[in-house]
Amino acid sequence: MKALRLLLVTLTALLLLAALIAPGLIGPKVEEAVQQQLTLQPNIDLSGYQRGWFGAEALTLLKGKDGATETISEIQHGPVLFTRSGLRVGALYVETRLTGEQLEPVLRHQLEAYYGPIGANVDDSPVVLETLVAANNRVINTLYLEPIDRAVADQQILFKGGEIRFVTDYRGRQQDSRFDLGEFVRMDGHREALYVQSAQGDFALAPSGAGTLHATLPLVRTNNDNGPLELRDVQLEYASELVAPRTLKVQAGVKLPEIQSSTPARSLTQQINLPSISYDDLHHFLYNLMLTPSHQRSWPVVFQRPLQAQQQLDIQTANGPMQLQLDVDWKGMPRSRNIPEKKLSWLDNLNGSANISAAEQALMQSPLIMQASALKQYGFMQEQDGQLTMHLQLDRGNLEVNGQLLPADLFVLALMGGI
Repeated sequence: MKALRLLLVTLTALLLLAALIAPGLIGPKVEEAVQQQLTLQPNIDLSGYQRGWFGAEALTLLKGKDGATETISEIQHGPVLFTRSGLRVGALYVETRLTGEQLEPVLRHQLEAYYGPIGANVDDSPVVLETLVAANNRVINTLYLEPIDRAVADQQILFKGGEIRFVTDYRGRQQDSRFDLGEFVRMDGHREALYVQSAQGDFALAPSGAGTLHATLPLVRTNNDNGPLELRDVQLEYASELVAPRTLKVQAGVKLPEIQSSTPARSLTQQINLPSISYDDLHHFLYNLMLTPSHQRSWPVVFQRPLQAQQQLDIQTANGPMQLQLDVDWKGMPRSRNIPEKKLSWLDNLNGSANISAAEQALMQSPLIMQASALKQYGFMQEQDGQLTMHLQLDRGNLEVNGQLLPADLFVLALMGGI
């Protein structure tokens, strides 16, 4: 019995000694691996690294289009790791937060719109990235979106938080990855302005951007000056593949199978295909069309880059179907020209076609009634058996509407109801 007790005590002492010694041996290897990985990322600068026996601290700058974002990482060396979810065994555990000292302006605008002013206290960072290098050939990155309970004037925002989990093996090959977003509510006074039920999704995206994504939103409700809108079982799809160096083929879709609103719309399906788009061009359009506030958006800036796109939009309404097919071949703005904001000369570089088809009753009772009425009045939309159709063909500024040549600015005026 004494021998067994001595053996247990000896093993415990050896394990404790190994736990104390191992971090000092693992630390230099971890530091070397971290710095080697960061040097391969052109948009990441490691501005500071301090290593201790059990861990380290890294200060990093993430360079964006209009500035840089500073983050700080608290690093634990294995084999024993204290994580947000409890004790784990692995080689490395990292928690990365925003310092608040330096944020890219667009990122600051997006975050502060929901979380309020972001200060310099890292414990108040609205996002936290957790990285666990486990002992089973898995690297688990989890981005936590912190909960929100904030009231400003008569507006209140409630968000139960979210997690985005990205898993790879040691070589960077992706395994199971998913995200879960908690319930979101925005109240304007006593009116529910926006409600999004908890949403889930899964994805398999490579660092190149190639891969797939699927998301499901069980319920989305809005209520504004245009009336209430309720969407059920919203489906979002994304698929892309690398077709050339730093160039993607992208297919994206949205399905709204059940719409309840003050309009006659009952369901909607939209498909977008980008047969070939470079990383830089894709970033340009996402940044200017999705991340830039509409009042700051400049259309000459948006149209600087080339774009090939096909789109099909199908809407089922209580009064009949509506369909839009769009095919764009945009060459980009000539760099030598400074095109004024209010002129249509950017159309000189645009090739494309569009087909619009809709039941007349559906179009005339839609929010597009003013434009539809003007187009019908001037003969741009053809009517047959209760169906309105229009075919547009644009070839470097030469516009044909239903086969007839027409000045592009005249058509835009008709579209806006200005003639």
